[in-house]
Amino acid sequence: MISNNIKAGSIDFLQFLPKVELHRHLVGSVRIKTLLDIATKYGVNLPSNNLKKLKKLIEIDKPASDLHQFLSPLKILGLCFCNKKAIARVAYEAVEDAAKENVKYLELIIGPAFEASFYNLPLEEVFKGIVEGVKKAEERYGIKVNLIAGPTFKWKERKAYSPLQVLEMSLKFKEKVVGFGLSSETKEGIPFSSWPKELRQEYVSLARKVKEHGLSLTVHAGEISDAQSVMDAIKYLEADRIGHGIRSIENSKVLKYIVEKGVPLEICVSSNIKSGVVKSLKEHPIRKLWKQGALITINTDDPTLCKTTLTKEYEILIRKFSFSYFELKKLILNAVTSSFLDEKEKECLNRKIQEYFIKLENR
Repeated sequence: MISNNIKAGSIDFLQFLPKVELHRHLVGSVRIKTLLDIATKYGVNLPSNNLKKLKKLIEIDKPASDLHQFLSPLKILGLCFCNKKAIARVAYEAVEDAAKENVKYLELIIGPAFEASFYNLPLEEVFKGIVEGVKKAEERYGIKVNLIAGPTFKWKERKAYSPLQVLEMSLKFKEKVVGFGLSSETKEGIPFSSWPKELRQEYVSLARKVKEHGLSLTVHAGEISDAQSVMDAIKYLEADRIGHGIRSIENSKVLKYIVEKGVPLEICVSSNIKSGVVKSLKEHPIRKLWKQGALITINTDDPTLCKTTLTKEYEILIRKFSFSYFELKKLILNAVTSSFLDEKEKECLNRKIQEYFIKLENR
């Protein structure tokens, strides 16, 4: 039988827990060795062709000074999105890595416009490569995967595909794309309500179209900006889930609202530390949010940058925040409830996860 209190060193046990993840970026999941392999095979120029040097450039050891610095390694990882075959490999491996730590269901976040921008690839080619790789991994490992697509911010300046083009292409791959991802805060921390009117109108219109076409919506908010960005995401964009949302703890009215309405938060502890958004684990509000009744899920965000896995994120909860086994179990079931699966699929996944827990608890 399993004790409510898991020993801090029981990483092997945590590896076997059935898991569900809702916030993992594809480009932030690229294996560095794969980046090097693809670069060698297709003649891609990298900042270095030495694996150790590449790791130093990509993996984040110390908290970044701001979100721009934290995300800058993605510009290197994105260099491997050079053709459909390479993209399929990257997608396959991202799912494979999740499956190997017993993730049963994954919602993988993709940025097709960003990923296409490195080599001016057709948007459809990017989608086809990702879907091909995902399906191949699903068949091999028995994991269920869906995609959440999102546009590139300031796409006009970057001459990238427009948000509407990304949405239209997402709808062509609706068998796999179940959600769309937006943001109600800039990387400088400016909340949506303070954006230029034209940009706000563009996002409101886009969010409306997302919902009209039957896709769910997750919105990055309350990470670098204050709690207002969380309310903006809900009020103006009608977000179904909030990516991060940790700054909700700073505003009692916002916190009360998301608790009462059951708005899920996609918490990424290691990412929040590595990005410098939270100064230390001791200051991270996850335990406070949990005690206040927030609907929390646990995620990796960018596992390659943060040198983390979902298993390691659970270990942090045990070691640093004294989460119990049954609290971890609740967090995993929260992710099932908060997923963008339809109700029938949620029931099926919930049953599968519960059966797995029963087997673990009766060992």
